[in-house]
Amino acid sequence: MPVERHERVGSLVDGRYRILAAMAEGSMGVVYRAERVPVGKAVAIKFLHASFASDPEFLGRFERETRVMSKLAHPHCVSVLDFGVSEGAPYLVMDFVAGQTLRQLLDEEPLPPVRALGLMRQILAGLAHAHAQGIVHRDIKPANIMVTEEIGTGAHVRILDFGLARLRGAISSSATQSMVIVGTPSYMAPEQTVGGAVDARADIYAAGVVLFEMVTGRKPFAADDAFDLLGMHRGAPIPRIADLLPEGTAIPPGLQAMIDKAMAKEPAGRYQSAIEFADAIDADTPPVGVRRLSSASLRIEAEDAHDATAVDTSQAQTREATAAPPRRSRGPAIAVALALVGGVGLAAALLGRGGGETPVAAVAHDAGTADAPAVAVAAPVPDATPVIEAVDAAIAIDAPLDAGDGDAASADGDAALDDAGTAVAVEEPEPADPTKVEDPDPAAGTTVAEDEADDAPADTAAALARTPVAPSPAQATTIAGAVKLIKEGQRGLALASLRTLARSNPRSAYIPFLEGNLYYDQRWWSVAMDHYRLAISRNGAYRGNPILIRNVIRTLASGKTRGKAIYFLRRTIGRPAAPYLRAAAAHDPNATVRKQAAALARVIR
Repeated sequence: MPVERHERVGSLVDGRYRILAAMAEGSMGVVYRAERVPVGKAVAIKFLHASFASDPEFLGRFERETRVMSKLAHPHCVSVLDFGVSEGAPYLVMDFVAGQTLRQLLDEEPLPPVRALGLMRQILAGLAHAHAQGIVHRDIKPANIMVTEEIGTGAHVRILDFGLARLRGAISSSATQSMVIVGTPSYMAPEQTVGGAVDARADIYAAGVVLFEMVTGRKPFAADDAFDLLGMHRGAPIPRIADLLPEGTAIPPGLQAMIDKAMAKEPAGRYQSAIEFADAIDADTPPVGVRRLSSASLRIEAEDAHDATAVDTSQAQTREATAAPPRRSRGPAIAVALALVGGVGLAAALLGRGGGETPVAAVAHDAGTADAPAVAVAAPVPDATPVIEAVDAAIAIDAPLDAGDGDAASADGDAALDDAGTAVAVEEPEPADPTKVEDPDPAAGTTVAEDEADDAPADTAAALARTPVAPSPAQATTIAGAVKLIKEGQRGLALASLRTLARSNPRSAYIPFLEGNLYYDQRWWSVAMDHYRLAISRNGAYRGNPILIRNVIRTLASGKTRGKAIYFLRRTIGRPAAPYLRAAAAHDPNATVRKQAAALARVIR
């Protein structure tokens, strides 16, 4: 029987690691803070869901990947210390890193160019080490970069999540036997968007996107549709950073050219290695006041690693020939990585798009205040649920989306079928004025909550993993029917109905708005904001919806959701939130909300 998250707290894993607290949860598993006994060393343990242990193919990949990741041992890479299977669940033991993700830093404000270049120099040092071991990250983004303040060295970068992207791909491909694309849409290199061969230069492209975002505070490309976004990565020109910065901002010479080269559409046009990218930083825009890392030393490390890899391969073959037990591994990261799988209809729709353009296999959308989560897309899978779920909803509004459920629309637009074979409505009419749409059950949210629920999932993917929905004849077959269920208090059945209806209404903004209200009333506030963000990305008029704005303002009360709410109000809603913020600052019963709303009201006008 699977072990619940809370049941692990206080337990001893394999006689070596005592679980102290759960830190985060994603679609692949749960991350805990733990200590190595008896020495008391702090570690992080990521338990993958027990369902993976029943897949021999995945377990084989898990062991192979952890062996590869064991080669990572670098100051700018989070290391894996151990791995195993406990009570049916595979786990990884990693360095415990306290600090902020780069995503959290950028949620507050862009970085001065000099600081951004200093951090990028460290990111490239970690990538150079990984690439020398033959390891391509595939999902470089601000949410996978941890920044800590170290005594004597200042800001120190560590890259998270090495290896887990490949494991996500293994999960999807073993389930579907079809092509899988893994990555986060806003940071994917052009060759990733079409299922092409991926090498270290895909990480170089993503690093260029991250540098652009660090300096400007926004991603280089945004679109209402995820597929359009991927097309922009393949064909749209890179915006000029000077056009996005306040007048008079000092831009280091060569910075734009550096970003342009890192983000070249063709891999051959980019920097061919992280070392070459680092050399460009040193030559064109040397950072001031940051610890410099020698490119020469990186080359020496790469050459040494190449030699060590050959030796390690030989030794591994010897170990396997003698049936020696696998050595414990060192390698990836503690950041939550989300894997979402699109349904067969989504794949069909993708293949039908683009007027001759190379088709994209699929895409999905980071946790907490993270970016759009990583995507593993394939077809078909059972119970492919709503599109929030399959789309980087933040792309149109320059805001991070923590996760999505999978969703698919039929390629030809005909009526879709739910898993029970029941016909569901297609493309139902949307409300004429989203600013006047009301909550069908406003009484459910009248109790003023002071905090997000203790059991609230970190993101939408985690919510779906915890509360899978089985098709039921009692489900509503129209949006109006789902609204009726909400009014009758049948909220669980209404949510299940909306998830099914989302398949045949892939452009609906009203459905995720309703889902957001249901999750808000349930006090799953992070998940509610994911759905609100998707509603806005499909219909910008929802930025002015009073119910949505007031609910997001209320989430300022919780320390778990405050950072995400601040970003949402500033970047996603913007000016329409101003009068509601002023009202909350004057009248909200919660002192924290009043304080935060007053501060936001001063910057959102």
